Amino acid sequence: MTTVFSQEKGNGKAILLIHGFPFHQGIWEDFTPLLSDKFRVITIDLPGFGKSPALKAPFSLEQVADTLLNFLKEKGIPNISVIGHSLGGYVALAMVKAKPELFSSLVLFHSTAYADSAEKKASRSKVIELVEKKGALPFTSGFIPPLFADPKHPAIEKVRKIAGESASEAVIGYTMAMRDRLDQIKTLESYKNPTLFLAGQKDPGIPVDSITKQARYCQKPQIHIIDKVAHMGMLEKPAESASKIKDFLDKSHT
Repeated sequence: MTTVFSQEKGNGKAILLIHGFPFHQGIWEDFTPLLSDKFRVITIDLPGFGKSPALKAPFSLEQVADTLLNFLKEKGIPNISVIGHSLGGYVALAMVKAKPELFSSLVLFHSTAYADSAEKKASRSKVIELVEKKGALPFTSGFIPPLFADPKHPAIEKVRKIAGESASEAVIGYTMAMRDRLDQIKTLESYKNPTLFLAGQKDPGIPVDSITKQARYCQKPQIHIIDKVAHMGMLEKPAESASKIKDFLDKSHT
């Protein structure tokens, strides 16, 4: 049996929400009710975050994906939509690559199919060095505000608290796994079901033009750019983000 910690809310078509880095499913706490009035919303803690036990280090995002695929198999859910935020999108892509037939649709929420650039890889390596020397807290407490378009957004402290709960081992392990992850453009090309890119107009890490380029590889792409939002649409503009997801799922499953 898998030991992934999960929670469920609502009924209807099943959707899986995968949180980003270095968070746990608490990041979805206020967002889930906006979807669970119509869907069966399943949230999880990725291995090593929240209440889910860690994988043995070093690990790859493919191993994380396998853990979640086993979780879905045990749940007996053969047809589900997967929504991945940031790191969660990388994991979702690895899941879709491995078992595309399991997923009725894919939502990349502030995420990308591209691998890290050389500059980004170097940046991640510096994060690893920092956390190895000083622990996770100096990193997790400092990088949250730039994820928001408004540096004084009231949700920043909540997000900082969630990030601050992350163990150094998890932060290092996932930083390495993200740095070394594979490009997933071929996964987008081969995936036959609808794909939604939900992106922030002011996201410093994922430019809008990179999203439009990726969408051209998809067989059934949709794009929505959220105005005046950076990397945390579920907290910066939750109503708009949820509405676009619901519209997408409604059209995808008719």
